[in-house]
Amino acid sequence: MSHEEKTKTAVQYFGHIDILINNGGRSQRSLCLETSIDVYEALMELNFLGTVSITKQVLPHMTQRGTGSIVTVSSTVGLIGAPLATGYSASKHAIQGFFNSLRIELTDYPKIVISTVCPGPVQSQIVHNAFTEELNKPVTSAGNQEHKMSTGRCVHLMLVGIANGVKEMWIAQQPFLLLHYVWQYAPTFAWFITGMLGRKRVQHFKAGLDADCAYFTKPKTS
Repeated sequence: MSHEEKTKTAVQYFGHIDILINNGGRSQRSLCLETSIDVYEALMELNFLGTVSITKQVLPHMTQRGTGSIVTVSSTVGLIGAPLATGYSASKHAIQGFFNSLRIELTDYPKIVISTVCPGPVQSQIVHNAFTEELNKPVTSAGNQEHKMSTGRCVHLMLVGIANGVKEMWIAQQPFLLLHYVWQYAPTFAWFITGMLGRKRVQHFKAGLDADCAYFTKPKTS
């Protein structure tokens, strides 16, 4: 079924839509120089255009009623670039730009809340299902996820933010949460930090380690 058909089905069944949570997408684990353009197209089609499509179907019902909430799961890399995720980061930056602009367009509808959620690494299947350099090539290893925030904790904080109408939520464990604040208040220093961490991330990836675990694990040497 298309987004239009699904929206009609939901409205017919429930009478109206109070909240839309956009949480569909795939991540990426590959170097730009090695990545097919097809992967970039697939990332934008799913992560960005898919989100815009369902939003455009639901939004008219909310503007008609004058109330509603649209919550979109973006990412830390929607605010901060990250190596091995050039396409994924681009799609999340597009999400940020779209909803920041849409929020301003809807100033005549103060009861329609547009929220974006920017989680850091969270325990989930997103790494297992990430795009690599070719469309149908699976990730070799998803790595250890123990250092990441639990899914339950992330969802709890999201619900608190949604209940309070927070426009942008930064949800992450350290050092990722700190990086948000550094980028916000000391961007010149943030370039230095992200460059240093990014170099380490690439080195660990080439050493065969999971990209996220790389921040906490030393690469094995022969």
